[in-house]
Amino acid sequence: MLSFSLTSHSNIPLYEQIYQEIRKDILSGVLPGKSRLPSTRGLAATLNVSRNTVDTAYYQLQAEGFIEAAPKSGFYVCDIQPDDHLPLLAPTESFPKSCVQKDAAKTTASSPVIDFSPHAIDISRFPDSVWRKLSRRALEEEKELFLLGDHYGDAPLRNAICNYVCLSRQTLCRPEQIITGAGVDYLLQMLSLVFRHLGLEEITMENPCYIQAANIFRSNSLRLTAGLLDEGGLTLSSIPERCPLVYVTPSHQYPMGTVMPFGRRKELLDWAKKGNRYIIEDDHDSEFRYKGRPIPSLQGMDDSSHVIYIGTFSRSIAPAIRAGYMILPPSLLPVYQKVCGHYSCTLSRLEQAILTRFIREGYFEKHISRMRKWYKAKHDHILRCLHPLLQQYGIRLQGENAGLHLTLTLPPELTETSVLSKASEIGVRLYGLHEYFLTSPAQSGILLGYSNLSLDEIAEGIQYLEKGKVFVP
Repeated sequence: MLSFSLTSHSNIPLYEQIYQEIRKDILSGVLPGKSRLPSTRGLAATLNVSRNTVDTAYYQLQAEGFIEAAPKSGFYVCDIQPDDHLPLLAPTESFPKSCVQKDAAKTTASSPVIDFSPHAIDISRFPDSVWRKLSRRALEEEKELFLLGDHYGDAPLRNAICNYVCLSRQTLCRPEQIITGAGVDYLLQMLSLVFRHLGLEEITMENPCYIQAANIFRSNSLRLTAGLLDEGGLTLSSIPERCPLVYVTPSHQYPMGTVMPFGRRKELLDWAKKGNRYIIEDDHDSEFRYKGRPIPSLQGMDDSSHVIYIGTFSRSIAPAIRAGYMILPPSLLPVYQKVCGHYSCTLSRLEQAILTRFIREGYFEKHISRMRKWYKAKHDHILRCLHPLLQQYGIRLQGENAGLHLTLTLPPELTETSVLSKASEIGVRLYGLHEYFLTSPAQSGILLGYSNLSLDEIAEGIQYLEKGKVFVP
């Protein structure tokens, strides 16, 4: 039985008060697992609030994995492991006080009130107790971790990654095809050495693109060609005939969010079959898709071994987990051994052992499931908040239903510079699309990240943009 009262004159919204009270009771054990919660209608009547207020509180609790809905039965408390959630009993700041109380005039671009970073992730739900437990076990059980390991990464981790990507991304590979390293940047550096050894000196990239990859290729003397994008992703007609390499993000194009359709994927694979050509598939944010089934990997469709698949755990777990991996076609393995085989693996063996257990024992899958629900709640919330602005100012939305950011394409009468400048003046940090173009920007746009913001911060940030007339020409 829930027993608490609400403070109507508090700066904390009513739905947030309900959320905090139920959350506290769950974490403290007052509401044990499998407990049935009152219906939204019943609790609304008891607390004398609108049903929508209770719906919002339950929605957040469900998104965070504290409660679950049973069809035609109601809401029930999930089984919560106290070791995992004990730190969450501390007072939370996930819903800051209203920005009306903040002095926007004193805010500067260097200290924004709201930062819509497309690069950040929410680490507040990192399973630190699980990570500590697995770390202790690894240190106790594997003394050889202090010795040098396999240059490609330890076999248990490569096996765990192989099993994971084959099941979740429908890739076709064996563990010996997998190379691990400290992040995607390192792997792209190694690939550049392989390409230069093979005499492959030009690469076509999506435009706009993941600009860090472009910088790495350019610093390794590869010539870059800016490929054209349409609603299906990279157009094959924009790939020069002489170009042997293509870099794509087909499941969720970065930064535009386009999904490459099946037909275009087949065309790209057919292109690669014609000679000594390779496709680098960066499976950016593939775990976070909020509508429909996950998009299968391009590599899993490749029947001629011309796709190099790249993934990372930095976005799905934490940025400090600098664990990246790539799947090489069998034909490239001897070349990689000759050119890069003398480089030691840049991942510590302890981190490899922890990550192996994290994947094998089901913690990674559980973590991804929780984060997908939580990010979906933020994704849906920012869409609701943005809807009036999009209609009023003719802004086009791209990249929804996947990833950790949205892309807003601005109409001709709005300049990217003016939008960024106005937002900065009122304490909101936005990110311009122009930073991701290899050539002169073909369009103006804004990248709006939401992953590291609370629901309240998202709403306040959008209100700031509206009240500050950021999108007024």
